[in-house]
Amino acid sequence: MPLEPPTETAVRQVPFDAFRSFSDLFATYCSDYDALARYYAGDFRSPDARAAAADRVADHARVRDAVADVLLEQNARWGLDDKTRAGIEALRDPRGVAVVTGQQVGLFTGSLYTPYKTLTALQLARQMAEETGRPVVPVFWLEGGDHDFEEIAGVKLLRQNEPVEFRYTGHALPEEGNLGPVGRLVLTEQIEAVLDEIGATLPPTDFKDELMVRLREAYRPGTTLLDAFARLARCLFPDAGLVFIDPDDARLRRLAAPLFRREIEDHAGIAARLQAVSDELAQQYHAQVRVNPTNLFIIEDDGRFALDAEGDGFRLRGKDKAFSREELLALLEQAPERFSPNVVLRPLVQDTLLPTAAYIAGPSEVAYFAQYGPAYEWAALPMPVIYPRASVSLVEPKVQKVLDKYELVVPDLEEDPDRLFRRLVLAEMEVDVEAVFKEAARPLHQAINDLKPVIEQVDRSLVKTAEATRAALVKEMERLKERVVKAEKRRHDEIHAQLEKAQVNLFPGGILQERALSILYYLNKYGPDLPAALLDRLSLDTTAHQVVDL
Repeated sequence: MPLEPPTETAVRQVPFDAFRSFSDLFATYCSDYDALARYYAGDFRSPDARAAAADRVADHARVRDAVADVLLEQNARWGLDDKTRAGIEALRDPRGVAVVTGQQVGLFTGSLYTPYKTLTALQLARQMAEETGRPVVPVFWLEGGDHDFEEIAGVKLLRQNEPVEFRYTGHALPEEGNLGPVGRLVLTEQIEAVLDEIGATLPPTDFKDELMVRLREAYRPGTTLLDAFARLARCLFPDAGLVFIDPDDARLRRLAAPLFRREIEDHAGIAARLQAVSDELAQQYHAQVRVNPTNLFIIEDDGRFALDAEGDGFRLRGKDKAFSREELLALLEQAPERFSPNVVLRPLVQDTLLPTAAYIAGPSEVAYFAQYGPAYEWAALPMPVIYPRASVSLVEPKVQKVLDKYELVVPDLEEDPDRLFRRLVLAEMEVDVEAVFKEAARPLHQAINDLKPVIEQVDRSLVKTAEATRAALVKEMERLKERVVKAEKRRHDEIHAQLEKAQVNLFPGGILQERALSILYYLNKYGPDLPAALLDRLSLDTTAHQVVDL
């Protein structure tokens, strides 16, 4: 069912199955929810299902005031305006619910899909408030607890139609262990060198100076990666009422401690439930998340380490350190901030702390949640509606000209560059080379066929030689055809250059633009109001990929 009728400013929509980049499970979820309904908590397209989810989470007992108190203090670090304060206060209201999204705290907010997640959360919160009459608060979960520093320490921009990566290298990875939760890392002076490189790379525009000021204000030496991310993300969405939450907070970890206790006491129970649904999904689609012995990490002085079950006790993976169950429970009581959830337990922690009626998920997360229904039952938590984020390709005028000239659509650019180029060259040629050579080969085959009876009468052993002659002639014809095509290719260097430009813009490195490029390139070129413009232009019908002309 459609969410809302198209408007005059509606963007072009392309089905997800037109791309190779999206899994069958995700494409099915968006196009045929009923086929997967048993794995989820409600049809994200249905206002009634969204309202029912809001009712469930609002009725579930939770410690609202304690969470709100922490949120007020946290958001004051990143800029607490009246709308954000009002949103936090609305979470104290027993009727108040949240639309939540989140992402790892990537450098300069990471790739484009992070703002797209945020935009969808803002849109859906507004829509659900109108549908339900409830306070509905958009919340961004700042995932800084992961320890994969390499994954979050780089960002890519376009420079003269070439993707260029900038990496923050202010922290050296230890030979053994890891750097621990990346959100806690304090930026060193090396971040200034990264900012200088970005400043030298971005071309001069009317917006560049303001953008660089914002980047330097957020990413200052001495600031944690999480705080820098939150300050910049807040600048992208001023006056939107967006509430940020840093779950890597001792007070919030203590509120989540009962969930961690249950995991320690019954890790086998949740693992068995997850394995059953994972095996079922794998038969028809795929299981996105691997089932682990436990769903907890322990934070040590030298990093964040997975906790494995070992007999009646536990052991840190890759470490010569073990705990009995009693020792682990005592540590949880003493220092809950040393416990960190994995990808399975993270949403359960989120929905223990927040009244999450809907979660805005990327394609991989949608697949995660297909496995999570039994985990929510195990935790006695209401599962939110899982709403796909907006998936978007931003098409600049120079790129749209290429698409129009060669009658291409965005998914065409996902094709292998050489194959696409060859297809376009053949289409541009005045004659159909494939057809001409195919027709020319007919009399060749006929001649061999006519000769074979005569040859057979003279000497049967020469029939194989006749077939070898046929194969050699066909091969030479094929070589000649390829030489003709190559000669035509050389006459079409302009096509090759234009295709390269379009592909680098839409599929840099062969992957979707939204997963590769930073919003910084577009902010520099189109100004700080771009997120607000996208908030108005993007459709809340996220069942297809959206193509936006800039």
